[in-house]
Amino acid sequence: MTDYTALVEPRLGNRIGRWISFAAACRPFGLVALSPDTREGEWGGGYNLADDEIIGFSHIHDWQSGGVRVMPVVGEVDFAAGPSAFKSPFSHVTEICKPGDHQLTLDRFGIGVELTATARAGLHRYTFPAGESASILLDLVTPCGPCEMSGAELRATGPLTFSGWVTNAPTLRKPKSHDIFFVMEFDRSVELDAFDPANLRARFRLGLVAGPVTLKMGLSYTSIDAARENFRQEVGDRSFDEIREAARTEWNQWLGRIEVEGGDPIRRARFYTDLYFASLGRRTASDCTGTYVDHTGEHPVIRQIPLGSDGQPRYRHFNSDAFWGAQWSLVPLWSLVYPEILGEFCHCFMDIYRNGGLIPRGPAAGNYTFVMTSAQSTPMFAAALNNGIYRPDDPEEVYAALRKNHFPGGLMAKCGYEHATAKGGGIEDYLERGYIPEDLPKAGYHANGAAQTIEHAFNDWALAQVARSMGKIVDAEWFETRSKNYRNLFDPETGFCRPRERDGKWIAPFDPSGPRGWTEANAWTFTFHAPHDVAGLIECFGSEEKFFARLEEAFERSAEMNFFAPRDHHYLIPLDFGNEPALAIAHLFHLSGRPERTDYCLHRILEELKSGNSPDDSWGGDEDQGIMGAWNVLVSIGLFSATGACESPARFQITAPVFDRVRIHLNSRYFPGEVLEIRTQSKTSGFKFNGVAISKGELTHAQLTAGGILENLATG
Repeated sequence: MTDYTALVEPRLGNRIGRWISFAAACRPFGLVALSPDTREGEWGGGYNLADDEIIGFSHIHDWQSGGVRVMPVVGEVDFAAGPSAFKSPFSHVTEICKPGDHQLTLDRFGIGVELTATARAGLHRYTFPAGESASILLDLVTPCGPCEMSGAELRATGPLTFSGWVTNAPTLRKPKSHDIFFVMEFDRSVELDAFDPANLRARFRLGLVAGPVTLKMGLSYTSIDAARENFRQEVGDRSFDEIREAARTEWNQWLGRIEVEGGDPIRRARFYTDLYFASLGRRTASDCTGTYVDHTGEHPVIRQIPLGSDGQPRYRHFNSDAFWGAQWSLVPLWSLVYPEILGEFCHCFMDIYRNGGLIPRGPAAGNYTFVMTSAQSTPMFAAALNNGIYRPDDPEEVYAALRKNHFPGGLMAKCGYEHATAKGGGIEDYLERGYIPEDLPKAGYHANGAAQTIEHAFNDWALAQVARSMGKIVDAEWFETRSKNYRNLFDPETGFCRPRERDGKWIAPFDPSGPRGWTEANAWTFTFHAPHDVAGLIECFGSEEKFFARLEEAFERSAEMNFFAPRDHHYLIPLDFGNEPALAIAHLFHLSGRPERTDYCLHRILEELKSGNSPDDSWGGDEDQGIMGAWNVLVSIGLFSATGACESPARFQITAPVFDRVRIHLNSRYFPGEVLEIRTQSKTSGFKFNGVAISKGELTHAQLTAGGILENLATG
């Protein structure tokens, strides 16, 4: 088996990363992300490549969740004083960081550290210096990512075993606290200093030790018993080395779903790093038995995922950051390569709907976070339903749940992190006026009328695709009409979409590079935020010439800034390809008859913003739990769906890949084909699919997943 893990660089982009962005000792979509922490805080928190000191190793680095941090030490340290008293320098030079395997040395103490993981358990192996009194500290009070710790418990359950829990307090984005349960097993006797409930820290004394010390920990969001069962099923008596090798094998199988050959070797390594990140975030929240916590009500309730005929859970539950932009990244990638993940997310989100009344757009610990804006989970469901990936027992229930989010009382009524009210999404104005004015109450974040109008319009179009495929023609036509509401913001005089006041007047003064009205972008970006209606967008401009001229201008201006603007300053550039809103815009050339310009722009973006595979290279912005990695993967293999694979049949645009050969191993549980192979021949024009010339640069999802050979791409 090819060792793809040897090519992956988990630290890539880490200097501008987040608490949720980094993990090495983990499994694909695993609950556990066992990683060194070098600092506190969500932005840049956890492990950050810019730092050279470690404050501990925590097991969960998730969306609005974190905790159970340990730290090995030698000698006496004032552990009650906190991380400043026991932190240690380390060197990136001697560090080993690969999927399923993180190794380093704590220089202050001379301790060798090895970390690995299963999906729901973390394993540590510490090699202490000879002749030193060794201890392992359990830190249950220091904040982990965005989460303060508001309570904890620890108790001995045997000579080598302990169990406990820690409570994550509410955050700005997560309105309720939640618990993390754990069990611990040492491979030798330890002496537990009395656990201080006020201090929430404990010390396990090992004394003088000879040879490595192994600590294994199982975790759960539901109970100590569930953590113990997760540990039993996933770890049991297996050794550290066995678990680490199993992690490497699983990652190789996961990454090996796509084989790429030829091209630049650094680009090939970067490809597998991108694919790794597309499989890393949005982590499991349910137990191996299928239990999960429902926090949507007044009190938490433990619920059960249905079991299959084999007695195993039919799917998992997940914690997840926003699906904002996922229609142009994760969703089309998963629909081709990891359809089981796309299906599991739909099942998970429908369970949350049944529990709490709404399909979420970013759940954390069984509750809503209302991250970002609009009904951004609708395109995910549209792609899963219309491509036969998600096959619900009751399609009418699913449609009703999706439809609810597009009306007052649904997700379109809430702006970002608007937990207690429904004032900032502007859905009432959207329905009455056909646009959302700029005087929305600041009930949450991202209450930007123009941006929400345009996002609602795309999501309406996605819902129309579901309605049409289900034979709901009246609904389909109605939502398709709503999907054209972006046109109500197009100002022919300026040639931009422009925010409007409640009385219908354009905001003035108007600067297309200004932030007012927009979410993490500007008028340049959101004017082109309508890949579902390119013909209508051209009509707004008045001619193809004016449309192409403005699109070319946007790219050339952005190229001068390397397609990147710093975080919180996305409006400073026409098209920021380090952030979500611009991700489909290069493909507007393709959709309007100029695919060669799409090829040119994409490869320029890759080379100038998203190349290299060293720890200091990046995506040009926040990786956002797989979104940037997935976009890079799609562009690199030359398959993209600017409409989020929402239609039936879903359309994929074909562009020139950066490799000589790509082989996608298709999942036989979902698709009739075995392998989709893409062969690149230089200095050619047009392409063939299974030997038949294709005149238009698109293929459907059904054609691609039937397998075959795609060749002679337009690379010359």
